[in-house]
Amino acid sequence: MMATPHMLAGAAIGRRLRWPWLAWPAAFGAHFLLDLTPHLDEHALLGAASRGPTAAEAAAGILNLVLGCVLVGWLARGQPDRRVVIGGGIFGILIDVVEWVPFLGPWFLTWPGTAWLSEFHHAFQHNLSPSQWPLGVGTQAAIVVLSLVVLLPRRLAPSNAVGEGDC
Repeated sequence: MMATPHMLAGAAIGRRLRWPWLAWPAAFGAHFLLDLTPHLDEHALLGAASRGPTAAEAAAGILNLVLGCVLVGWLARGQPDRRVVIGGGIFGILIDVVEWVPFLGPWFLTWPGTAWLSEFHHAFQHNLSPSQWPLGVGTQAAIVVLSLVVLLPRRLAPSNAVGEGDC
């Protein structure tokens, strides 16, 4: 799954759970659940089957990560729970970032203390082929919309102009 849906879902979890000690592990765990949903990612669209990331795949991944960071930051601005929301966004994408950062990834993938987590992460992903793009994009769009419903500020009641409704 692409970074932005993971980050927005993690941020939404942060908004709802409100306590970092609960929200951040839940956002991290939600990453694995989201990877169970059928989805497309940069590798399926731009990668090569038998080797590491291509330049186009890496560029798309970085741009998607930046988009997710900008959206989470914008949605958290001025909110009293912004620290938990931003942390949820970070924890929602953390495992992917750790696996793809050049100086951390090789160590994370091979060290016995963390290699099991990477294997677990990739064992059940439901990656689709580009020919299945309607489903692969649709599931991610649904996650983004549901996350935005939680993250966007809502007015509980319409505001009245000065003097309206006064007796």
